[in-house]
Amino acid sequence: MKNYPLHSNDKERHRLQMQAQAIRPLTERMLTGAGVTKGSRVLELGCGSGELTLLLASRVGPEGEVIAIDRDPVQIEAAASRLTSAGFHNVTFVRTELDDFEPAQAFDAVVGRYFLLYIPNPEAAVARVAQWVRPGGAMAFLEMDFFRGVHSSIWPPASPEVQQAILFIGDVMLDAGINPHMAARLPSMLTHYGQVQAETSAPLQFGAGSVELPLEAVRSVTPMARKLGRADADRYDVDTLLATELAHRNDHTVTVPPMSIAAWVRL
Repeated sequence: MKNYPLHSNDKERHRLQMQAQAIRPLTERMLTGAGVTKGSRVLELGCGSGELTLLLASRVGPEGEVIAIDRDPVQIEAAASRLTSAGFHNVTFVRTELDDFEPAQAFDAVVGRYFLLYIPNPEAAVARVAQWVRPGGAMAFLEMDFFRGVHSSIWPPASPEVQQAILFIGDVMLDAGINPHMAARLPSMLTHYGQVQAETSAPLQFGAGSVELPLEAVRSVTPMARKLGRADADRYDVDTLLATELAHRNDHTVTVPPMSIAAWVRL
């Protein structure tokens, strides 16, 4: 996607770690449904900083193999460093666009998490990767339901400024051209390849620190807001908003993150 809306830096990688922890149970169920296990050969689309890659490397074990592709060299470097530090040697990272990638052999599974959301033609992308799955293998994707939760809810209610900042996230992502209906499109797309199984989840997060996840997303989309020429691109000082919110919050705080849907199909 030309206008990928999220910035690539250490703050964003920290946010991705928090996000990955929140959706890990749903991700694990998806990988189990897709048959990703010891010895599997898996292709990961859009590996980013390696959150899902770590899960895949652990699941397939030394007998298996993960090929993880991404277009961002900085993210790939960060992901490769994490996997090496964690002691995994069963992952190969490839810097490439999906349209330029040609695998040497078929996979037991092709997986992606928050990947199709940013692809101009997700149906064509799925049709392309389906050719790389062995008979009996699986495709599995986890996507955000943009209109049913991208604007995280916080209780007790956040300040009006924080609420406006959270709305800003969605506005920038729409301006950047994401696929807002991706969660609903996903199961329908996969029905062309077999019987689809799917689950949804919006796991609650507890404690004052839970407000950090949506506010860090404000920081992540700010560079794209500038690129798009939005007048409000620099309106929000995330550090100040976080400090103000955390100063009066406690363990009773609850944050409802975006709803996600995971769907998988055996070919």
